[in-house]
Amino acid sequence: MAQIISAQSKFTGGPAGKRDRFLFQAQDLLRRAQGCAAEAKWDEALEYAYQAGLRTAGARVAVSAVAKRRRLPSSAWERLALVSATDKEWAKEFKAYSRPRSRVATGLDDMPDEALVWSLLDLVARFIDATEAEIGFGSLVA
Repeated sequence: MAQIISAQSKFTGGPAGKRDRFLFQAQDLLRRAQGCAAEAKWDEALEYAYQAGLRTAGARVAVSAVAKRRRLPSSAWERLALVSATDKEWAKEFKAYSRPRSRVATGLDDMPDEALVWSLLDLVARFIDATEAEIGFGSLVA
C-alpha cells in the first residue's frame, strides 16, 4: 500500500513544527490567563499561566539537543534546565510556582494570592518574548 505524505506535513513536522505549535499554544494560554486575571478568577489565571510556561519550555526543549536524548527527566522544568545556563535560570524561576499551582489544583488552597498570579503572568510574558527572540517563531526561522 502506498503511503501518502502531504506537503504540509513536511513543513509542520520536526522540531520547528513542535516549536511553533508549542509557542502558539503558549500565547493562547497566556491570553486566557490574562482574561481570567482581569475577571479576578485567580485560580484559573494561575493554571492557564503555568500551562503557558510549560508550553514555552516545550518549545525551547523541542529545538535543542536535549530533545534527542533517550532518557529525559519527566519534569518539564528539569528538561528545560538541561538546555542551557539561561534555561536553567528560567526553570528555577518557574519551579517556584509549581507547589502553589499544585495546591490550588488539588483543592488544598482555595484561591491563589493575586500578587502571585500577577508575578507569574509577568514571568510567562517575559519567557515567551525571550523564547521568540532567541529561537524564533514561524516557518521561516529554523
